[in-house]
Amino acid sequence: MNSPSFPRIIRSEDSDAVTQLHAKIAAAEKLQATMKAANQIVRNPRLTDDEKVAQIVATCGLRDTSARELLKPDFGGRFGFPDYQLTNNGANIRRMQQRLKGLANENGRASVTLAFPGGRVEDNAEECRVRIYHEAKPPADTIAKLRTYGFHWTPSRGCWQRLRTASARYAATQITGVTWPPVSAVGGGGPSVATANSVAATQGLRTGFAA
Repeated sequence: MNSPSFPRIIRSEDSDAVTQLHAKIAAAEKLQATMKAANQIVRNPRLTDDEKVAQIVATCGLRDTSARELLKPDFGGRFGFPDYQLTNNGANIRRMQQRLKGLANENGRASVTLAFPGGRVEDNAEECRVRIYHEAKPPADTIAKLRTYGFHWTPSRGCWQRLRTASARYAATQITGVTWPPVSAVGGGGPSVATANSVAATQGLRTGFAA
């Protein structure tokens, strides 16, 4: 049985990333249930091969030829879907569920801007990026630290940035020393006090400088 067709990449910044991931998880869970049901039928000693094929077609929705393939032993003498396939698919489901939880948490977190001596950090919900701006070109050791923590220089914006995640915010703290305020939900009626104060404090800051 071939695995369902999934989008190869779900980008966290896509507006429908959560919807795509829900669909991908549902398809993987359906596959898991199908493989388990087929294996129960294949391994039932009371059924003839023809009865097994008929039940697999009726219960699991597989074609006759696919069902008969499950009755043939593989290189290891195993019938049905091998255990490693169920194990791998189950692990993939858990990985996607964990990612979905992370995306949901990010989607519920409002943008915030925090000042630090010599610059500012932006946690941008709309563009799904954490950005670090400097008033002047940072020293070589800071640039090295930015790169070590996965930030990339973006000339078009004059900042160092990376994909918005909890790890990115942690990295920004390690580099700049900023302290993140309690989570403010998106659509909460305007910017948080922390955002308003820090934006005011950073008025007039120039964009960052490339390495």
